[in-house]
Amino acid sequence: MRTPPKSSIPSVEKLISSLALVMMTGITAIQVFNRYVLQNSLDWSEEMARYLFIWAVYVGCSYATQADRHLEVTVIRNIFGARLARFATICASLCTIAFCLFVTVLGVKFVIFLASTGQKTPALEIQAYWVYLCMPVGMGFMTIRTIERLWWVITGKIDPAPLDHN
Repeated sequence: MRTPPKSSIPSVEKLISSLALVMMTGITAIQVFNRYVLQNSLDWSEEMARYLFIWAVYVGCSYATQADRHLEVTVIRNIFGARLARFATICASLCTIAFCLFVTVLGVKFVIFLASTGQKTPALEIQAYWVYLCMPVGMGFMTIRTIERLWWVITGKIDPAPLDHN
């Protein structure tokens, strides 16, 4: 694919996932220092780093869609070239949208269920739904970004035909 046009929607996903990764790295470094230098582990650091990583991955998927950085199976586009590239890309985008919507709806239902149970995380003792909220948020953003990219393919702003590398 050629370079996608600049999105009209600001990249909130980039900010959230980058912040989560920076915080995770900092917390992990503090934990390593405490454990091996001060001989005193923090109770909450491993759990917090894990949750930040999960948030970075789910929200980062949406950013990868916006930046056209997802891995894709390009065999159909490469074999059939420009003739089927647009059709294959549109079909793949529609499947991605269906999957993301399914996961978003399921994620919202699960977050509502967790909120009703009052379940808390073991070490941090925060409401568990805050951890699982990353699923509908990340997949919701990814739905929006995939619709945006699909529109660019349909309107011709992106040409999905494989580039000739000869």
